[in-house]
This record gives sequence, structure tokens and C-alpha cells, in this order.
Amino acid sequence: MPDETAPVIPMDADGDFDVREFARTAVGTHRPSIDLTAFEQRALLPRTVQMLSYLREVERATLSYLRNVLVTPTHKDARVTAFLTTWAFEKFWISDALGAVAEAHAVDPRDQLDHAPGRAVLRELGERATPIVESFRANAIGPDVVGVHLATVAVDDRLGEAAYRNLAAADPHPQLLSLVERILAVKRRHLVFVEKDAHDRLSRSKRARALARRALSRLDWPIGARDLRPESTATFFDSVIDSPTAAELDARVDLLPGLQGLGLITHARVRAATGGTGLVPTAARSLGRAAASLRHGKNHG
Repeated sequence: MPDETAPVIPMDADGDFDVREFARTAVGTHRPSIDLTAFEQRALLPRTVQMLSYLREVERATLSYLRNVLVTPTHKDARVTAFLTTWAFEKFWISDALGAVAEAHAVDPRDQLDHAPGRAVLRELGERATPIVESFRANAIGPDVVGVHLATVAVDDRLGEAAYRNLAAADPHPQLLSLVERILAVKRRHLVFVEKDAHDRLSRSKRARALARRALSRLDWPIGARDLRPESTATFFDSVIDSPTAAELDARVDLLPGLQGLGLITHARVRAATGGTGLVPTAARSLGRAAASLRHGKNHG
């Protein structure tokens, strides 16, 4: 039965996404709608709790991603900035709800973080250096980077949507089904904006398409995976993003101009299974990518 309190997709008189209304109706905490005592009578499966913990950390990674985005030309687009700040606000409260469910099962979601020796130092260095590098890189590229950011959000939100659906299908606990329904209603609004806006921006610029194709193929999916335990990311793809789901998601990516045939999610599954994700592999690639991007921006400025 549809949730009558679910947020509506805000559209203006011209049929465009109404960012002002989206911000005004931003969805906050989900905790009052979760009966945590229900898990005392019937607990979620251990694998489900593990994946909710993983997704909690992935949703929280939005804040770091937004910080890096807003030092680029994207912040000059008021409409996109208004959307992204509201998007991050709503994802924060999704992560809060997932954390509450994990904690109700006596699980600390922070255990999903990669605590291997030296990782904390690398993570801190990354948090300090990435906004600086991203600022130089993206400002050298210019406005075309906005399309890259929106395409990244579109792919990641579709990946998350599929993960929640498959997780609920595998463990149809009434409270989980209810929570997932609310999360998907929130994400539905995000996708209406980012998929259309990304499509429009990539359609208008050959350079944006080339940048997006290169940038998205080099990311670790989902966003935030680089800071999480590689084995948890492998479990994520093995448990909730199977091969057919990955193929379906790749077909969605193919609908974005310039991104056909990348196989982003299928390749992400392979990398996760072979241990090719995580902070150290990503850090080893980052400096080279940043330098290459800067050169590309200068050559096309």
C-alpha cells in the first residue's frame, strides 16, 4: 500500500523539477517511523545488518563528496547547489536511520571502515588534500565538470536504489520493507533531477561527455567505497548487486550521452571480487589522475 506521507516529486508549471519546493519539503529523520523493538522479536539476518551498516557508511560519504564538489565550478550554479545540499541533507538522515537499525542489532556501522594499519593516516591526508586538488583540477576544466558531477550522482543513486530493493527482497522483515519504501521514495526525487539534468548537460557538450566517460570509469563504486573494508565491498556486490542487476544498471548508464558501453557496475563487481577497491589502491591512482586531469583542462581551456 503506497505511503500517503511519501514526499512528492516537485514539478513546476513548466514541467521542470522545482528545486525550491524540493528544498522546502526536504525529508529529515526517519527514526519516528521505525519500530526498533520489532527487531527484538524478529531480528534481521546477519548479512542484512552487515549490508545496512555498509550502506550507512556509503550514505554518509555524501558529505565528503559534496565538500569536494562545492570547491569546483559546480558551486556557481545556484540550482545545482541548492539540489545537492538538500540531497546531502536527505542522505544524512537515511544514514542515521540505517545506523539506528544496525545499533538495534548491537552492530557498530563504523566497523565497515577500513582500519588497516596506515589507513587512518591516508584517510586524513585524503580529506585534507582532495578538496585542494579537486579545486585546481575542476576549475581548470570549467563548467563542463557540472555534468560530470551530476552523472556521478545519477549512477550512484541508481546503484543504491537497486541495493535497497534487493536487500529488502532477500530479507522481507516488515520494518525493513517499510524503511526501504521510504528511502526509495526519497531517492526517486533525487533521480528525477539528476538523470534529466545530467542527460541535458552531457548532450550539449562533447567535452563534458569525454570528461564524464573518463572520470566515471575510474571511480570506485559505490561512492565512499574507497574508505571501507575491501571485503565489505566484495560482500556488497556479491549479496545485493548480482550480475543481472549489474547488467541492468549498466544499461541505465548507457542512456546517458557519451557513457555507452562502459560497464561501470559490472567492472566494479569484478574489481571488488579481486580486491581492487579500497583506500590504498585508490590513493595510488589519485595523484596520477589529478595530474592528468589538470593537463587535460589546460589543453582544452
